[in-house]
Amino acid sequence: MTDLRISVIIPVHDGAQFLAQTLRSVLDQTVAPDEVIVVDDGSSDESAAIAEGFGARVQVIRGKYGGAAAARVAGVTRATGEAIMFMDADDLLGRNVLHSLADTLSHNEGGIACCDWMRYERIGSTWQARPASCAPRRPGQSPLAAWLTGWYHPPCSVLWSRQAYERSGGWNPEILVNNDGDLMMRALSRGIELVHTPRGTSYYRRLPDGAVSLSGRRFSAEGLASRLTVLDGLASAGLPPGTRAALAEAYGNVAGDAEAAGQPELAGRARAEDLRHGGTPLWALRRRRADRERARARAARGKPDESTAPPHPSLSLKEHQTGAPAVSIVVPTFNRTALLTRALESVLDQDFRDFEVLVIDDASDEDIAAVVTGLGDPRLEYRRQPRNMGVAAARNRGMAEASGRYIAFLDSDDEWLSGKLSAQVTKMEACPPSVGLIYTGLIEKGSDGASTVFLPEDRGDVWREMMHRNVVHYGTSSTMIRCEVVETIGGFDESLPAIEDYDFWTRIARFYTFECVPEPLMIYHDEAAEEGVPSDKRSRDFQANMAARRMFFDRYGEEAVRAGVLHLGHLDMARRHIEAEDGRQSRAILSLLKAIRRKPTSPRIYAWLAFASLPAPLRRSLFPQLVRLRTRLPAWIWMGPGRA
Repeated sequence: MTDLRISVIIPVHDGAQFLAQTLRSVLDQTVAPDEVIVVDDGSSDESAAIAEGFGARVQVIRGKYGGAAAARVAGVTRATGEAIMFMDADDLLGRNVLHSLADTLSHNEGGIACCDWMRYERIGSTWQARPASCAPRRPGQSPLAAWLTGWYHPPCSVLWSRQAYERSGGWNPEILVNNDGDLMMRALSRGIELVHTPRGTSYYRRLPDGAVSLSGRRFSAEGLASRLTVLDGLASAGLPPGTRAALAEAYGNVAGDAEAAGQPELAGRARAEDLRHGGTPLWALRRRRADRERARARAARGKPDESTAPPHPSLSLKEHQTGAPAVSIVVPTFNRTALLTRALESVLDQDFRDFEVLVIDDASDEDIAAVVTGLGDPRLEYRRQPRNMGVAAARNRGMAEASGRYIAFLDSDDEWLSGKLSAQVTKMEACPPSVGLIYTGLIEKGSDGASTVFLPEDRGDVWREMMHRNVVHYGTSSTMIRCEVVETIGGFDESLPAIEDYDFWTRIARFYTFECVPEPLMIYHDEAAEEGVPSDKRSRDFQANMAARRMFFDRYGEEAVRAGVLHLGHLDMARRHIEAEDGRQSRAILSLLKAIRRKPTSPRIYAWLAFASLPAPLRRSLFPQLVRLRTRLPAWIWMGPGRA
């Protein structure tokens, strides 16, 4: 724990689309800032009002400053913190960023702390984290040399000591492009130490749909001139030994960009400075030009200066208004008239009554509308998809039309038990806003008539667990989320062939904590198909499930490595191949070898490898005992100490 007083300064101009998400990610930190200052730079939208809606937790300054740098200067004038973060109005913080940065800064007095960062961009119906889009830091490079040659950290991943900020000279409002790079490079050139912490991740948002790009302005005449001004200032002030070549490379990069942009005068100025600081061989110029062309292509999809891109139409949630129901219940269905009535009646039998039910018919051949209207309850609303688009798209349609402040999910072949909604709403109302999801226990009814009770064990920060194990189990129908969660992470991923719910919960866990009601309050029906009742559970399609899990681990693998749990993901894949009738022994052994590579000291993995290597008949004879063991042992014994 640190005693540093932390100020977070957020300039905004017409940033209403994302500002509330940004503020929630700041205010819900494990170590909350002492003050949050939003500087509204003459917005014509509701930015200032949104910030003021957070009450005393957020200070709002209104004015016309003419740019983000000048607005940040106004924020610093008001700030009282010993440590200062400058965030853009559309970026997000992982939950422990401020704690990690402040702890690092407290051990490096007068310095600057930085953490890992990732791009945050919209892909289809989802918001997903992607690797940082800057050049890598080369071996042996100083932070200043690396920054000059394309490596950087955006402001949302940097915490400044006030001493470091003041020694740097502060923001220069005259620098219109790369003003954060100007500030950081001036600080580094004056000997201020930049210290990295491996804990915590910030998210630097990129918007698609042709939004005006701040990165794209780097290649305009104004942007190129601004970049030259930054480099000229560093050159005239004098650079530390060993950075002359990096400065020459930086000038060469500007020259190449200016030539490509048809700005010969700026290109000539930059090329002359490149040569004056050491010159660049012709082969390197050609390679650098190709690199800059690729950078320009990336920047065309870059981070917007003003949030002009509309939200994905399937995720545009209704504003919760007076008179709207407390809970919106989303029920996707396809050709399940025989089961849908049971599911809907279990909702109508709840003792909590303030809800709406959105039944999303995924273009069924059966008359789903007749089932809904036949129940005669005005809270049931029927929607039909234009074509069969899958359960993820159906849930996204329901969330887009939901008007409740909470959203609950119910699959049409499951059912709720008495008291489920009231227990979750009561729990949610008692929880802080940092809790984004609450799930309950469940009863699984199998095809043999047996029932198994699963009680929830995981709560709080489950991000590390979710990267290798779905703590919600089969419980899509057991979950309830806050509506603002969807604004932050998007919807279910419609491109996944299976486990779209697991991916959705994992993206929620990136920014929110989980809570649970430790009672079995829903029934998950896993019976074999009966006559006239289609069995279309995606969980039964083993190959689709494995393909989706490979996509999942490709998506989160880098973060799982940092969290030290990738071996458990490989172990889970192996276990599924061992247990399933369609599983492949070779795939199981390969996954276990990957797990051993990641965690060679885990005896549990070797035990699984020995079992996987047995002849198939022997494995099958031992399998029933293995399954019984699995249902009786805690998850951490079966799968390994994931929390360790």
